[in-house]
Amino acid sequence: MSDSEIDQEYLVKVDDEVYGPIPEKRLVDDLGKGELSKDARFWDGEDWLPIGFLLENNLWNEDKWGDEPKEVVAEGPPLPASLAWEDVKVKGRWLMIYGDHLVVEGGGFRKEEIASILTGEPREGGIPIVKILNVSITASDNYSKIEISSFHKMYEVYTLVCNLSSSDTDALVKELKNSEVRISFS
Repeated sequence: MSDSEIDQEYLVKVDDEVYGPIPEKRLVDDLGKGELSKDARFWDGEDWLPIGFLLENNLWNEDKWGDEPKEVVAEGPPLPASLAWEDVKVKGRWLMIYGDHLVVEGGGFRKEEIASILTGEPREGGIPIVKILNVSITASDNYSKIEISSFHKMYEVYTLVCNLSSSDTDALVKELKNSEVRISFS
């Protein structure tokens, strides 16, 4: 009989009560039927682990994770930011206030960024609001180009760029003025 044919047995702890040893197959079946609490833990020889760890290699799956994958549509910003504005020119790119950082993220790779990639300049990321040197806003017909500058390494300045609608630009300016950030308009 091989090791794979031997059903592993585990001690199981529910609240403060310890049961077992119980075969792994039975634990998985009982969990699937709702007869075993998802809060139960099993002893792996070193520590009490959540019972859900046993399900990784078993067929039972209440959430049907093994079914055909469905396309995930990510709506909204990539971070749970307090304020976020989507770039009007680059789909999926966002300018966000995340904690005390101004963050530009998303939008994938674009050929316009090759020069900054080759020089090692960040093309997305977060800048602590207190470390922003300047925010330059260039207004166009339907949107504004936002350029946020800060230090990169010791003496190099880098700029993150995003394009926002006029109303989003106004909201960003209001937030940045509250934080006393230097803003230049052109």
